[in-house]
Amino acid sequence: MSPACPHHSRGQPTARTFAGSRYREQFPILHTAPLTTSTAQLYEKLRSVSAKGNSKEIEQIVEALLQERHEAPNLRLYTALILSNTDPQNGSAAKAARLLQEMMNEGINADSGTYHALLKVLAIHPDYNLRSDILEELRQRWFALSSAGWHDVVAGLLKEKQLELALDKLQQMQRDGGQVKSWLHDMFTYTLCEVEEFEAATALLKHRIAGGEMMISANLWFFFLDTAIANIPKYEATLYAWKKRVESEYLNPPSGICLNVLITAARQGDARLATDVFRVLGNRKTKFELHQYETLVEAYIGSGDVKTALTILCIMKASGLEPEEGSTRSLFQHFRQNSQRPKEAFDMLRDLRKAGRAVPTSAVNSVIEASVHLEDLSQAINHYKQLHTVSPDGPNTATFNALFRGCNTAHRKDLAMFLAAEMLALKVAPDALTYDRLLIVCLDHDDYEDAFRYFAEMKGRGWMPRQGTLVAMVKKCAERGDGRAFDVFHEIQGEGMETGKIRKWLRENWAGPADAARMESL
Repeated sequence: MSPACPHHSRGQPTARTFAGSRYREQFPILHTAPLTTSTAQLYEKLRSVSAKGNSKEIEQIVEALLQERHEAPNLRLYTALILSNTDPQNGSAAKAARLLQEMMNEGINADSGTYHALLKVLAIHPDYNLRSDILEELRQRWFALSSAGWHDVVAGLLKEKQLELALDKLQQMQRDGGQVKSWLHDMFTYTLCEVEEFEAATALLKHRIAGGEMMISANLWFFFLDTAIANIPKYEATLYAWKKRVESEYLNPPSGICLNVLITAARQGDARLATDVFRVLGNRKTKFELHQYETLVEAYIGSGDVKTALTILCIMKASGLEPEEGSTRSLFQHFRQNSQRPKEAFDMLRDLRKAGRAVPTSAVNSVIEASVHLEDLSQAINHYKQLHTVSPDGPNTATFNALFRGCNTAHRKDLAMFLAAEMLALKVAPDALTYDRLLIVCLDHDDYEDAFRYFAEMKGRGWMPRQGTLVAMVKKCAERGDGRAFDVFHEIQGEGMETGKIRKWLRENWAGPADAARMESL
């Protein structure tokens, strides 16, 4: 044997070192075997604990047999000590190799059981070279590799992430008529998922189910689902696991996995899968939150089912969760792609209202916003005028903010002023964006005093325009020789915003009389 494993040789231990202080010091006997226990019974006990890989107990029994019963070192004792290295914490391939070498030096020939014990160790503590030597020794001595041995070989290769070799051995075992145990299939699937080989993992699960194996570990399915979800391109793996095990009610995955599947379904536009996730969560009385509904809306939009997506917004409102503007982003992005979509969506909302649904204002706002994006202000205004027939809550701040943006694009200050008056009459509170957009509309005209009136109101509320709006005010004033350009510049500076570019522009483009003091203040 030693020529087959020269790299594992570690000196020349003797029988005395086997039975002497080395084992006594490292593994002291905690309970000396009682005299009523026969030597044969101790060997039987050794066989039993060896199968479990309990290193401490194995070494204590070996010590008792050597010291108390005066047994000579023999094949059974060495094999048991080799098996003690299947202990995940205390064992190692190197220790097992040293025991094999010591045993050979003592003139004790290994048998098939010894080699299989080594393979079992290598399934826990992989060593590719030692495993190759053991397999070669088995082949040369015409020892057949047992079913357990095949399993240990494949398990070791999987631990080394040698997937092709492991698959090769697995297929060879199956060709030889070997029955693959579930734990090895499970280990294979776990390993494939860890290296993101989801197609192979899915194929293996399908093979097992096709072979009639229905009791695959729930933990394995959960792991498979969880890792597949995180890998977007492998959506088919997620879908397969959900359909095969969750829809059939074989598994009831944790809410965290369900929510991740919901997100995956939304990204793929799979409304059917998203709806089934809601079914599973609903069965456990889950209280749905805003972002979960939003994900479902996204899934239906992705699948092209706009009416159902709008219906979900109505369901949200009816359940006491008022959709926010963020809840409708996927709708807005869908509507803005085609000039016909905003009108079609508004008609759907009208039908939902006629059917007794509570239509949220945010749904109508997404239609208005899409019309503005498509530069169809007249259609946006028409939707605004009919909003009360669809949503009983009427317009809100976001409604007017979308319309003010349209007024700016269409250069319609007159319409903006009319809408501002409407907003006041309806007691809809403005926000910083409302003032910002009104400012921009007013700056677009020769008479821009209204812009400064809004600016003053805005500051009175503790708000400040966006940097781009302030820069536009500086430029408008500078082009007119209006000294307020410097005042607004200092507002920008006071807010800690970047001023390098506008400072340079103001120095180069100031149209008013030369003013050294003001220029110096820049």
